[in-house]
Amino acid sequence: MQLKELIAYLDETLDVKAFRDASYNGLQVAGSDEVKKIATACTASLEAIDAAVEAGADTLIVHHGLFWKGADPRLVGNYYQRVKALMDNNINLVAYHLPMDAHLEFGNNAFLAHILGGDVVDYVEPGKKDSIGMRVKLNEPLTVQEIVAILCHRLDTKISVLGNITEDMMIDDLAICSGSGSFLLDDDKCPSFQALVTGDVNEQTFHMANETGTVVFVCGHHASEQEAINLLGDHLAKKFKLKHFATHFAYEKAVPTFAADPDQ
Repeated sequence: MQLKELIAYLDETLDVKAFRDASYNGLQVAGSDEVKKIATACTASLEAIDAAVEAGADTLIVHHGLFWKGADPRLVGNYYQRVKALMDNNINLVAYHLPMDAHLEFGNNAFLAHILGGDVVDYVEPGKKDSIGMRVKLNEPLTVQEIVAILCHRLDTKISVLGNITEDMMIDDLAICSGSGSFLLDDDKCPSFQALVTGDVNEQTFHMANETGTVVFVCGHHASEQEAINLLGDHLAKKFKLKHFATHFAYEKAVPTFAADPDQ
C-alpha cells in the first residue's frame, strides 16, 4: 500500500484531530513511499530502529516518536544516530502519542483493562476522550495479589504497589492511565475509584495513596505502553495484507538494582 494511504487511515482511526498533544502525531521521518512490512515499538529508540532494519521493515510505527513540540530540534548526538539509521535504510517513522492512549480498541489503557478482565465504563471525564484516562469495571473482583500476578505476567515487568493493603481487599473499580498517569490521584483529594493502574508516579503519589485509601499499581512507563502498539500493528497487517514485526523490550524487568556493600 502507499504510505499516504496508511497515514490517512491511522489519522482517521485514531482521531488525531481530537487531541492537543506535545507529540507531532503521524509521519515524522519520511522514507519509502510504498509500505510492505511494518515494525512496531513503544519508543523510537536506536534499539527499536535497529530491530526494524534487521527485520527488513520499511515503516516503524511507535507510541513515543522523536519530535515533540517545544523540544530541542537539533539532530545531534544519539538523535542524529537515530535519524541517520532511519534515512540510511529508507524507513518511515510514524508516531501516535495521546491518540494511542485513548483509543477504545487499540489503545494502551484499553489493553490494560482487557488483560485484567475489565470493561471500560467511560473516560475519567465522561465522554471526553482527550482526558485520556479510563474508568474500568472488572467483570470479577480481584485481590491485589491477583492483579499484580496478571500485570507481571502479561507485561513481563515488575510491579510496585502503593497504599494501605489488607489481605482480604478485593478490587473491581479502577482508573487506568498508562505512562505517567499518577495525576489522576495526585490532583484528586477525594478519588472515587478503588485503585489506579499506571506506568510511573510522582513522589506525592505515595502519600496520596496512603491517605486516600487508594491502591496504586506501578507497572513501569514502557511496560504499560509496549503491547497495544503491537496489537495495532497486527490489525494493520491483517487489514492491508502487510507483514508485521512486533518488538518486545522488557526494560523495567531488565533494569539492574544495586545495594550498598554492608562491609564498606
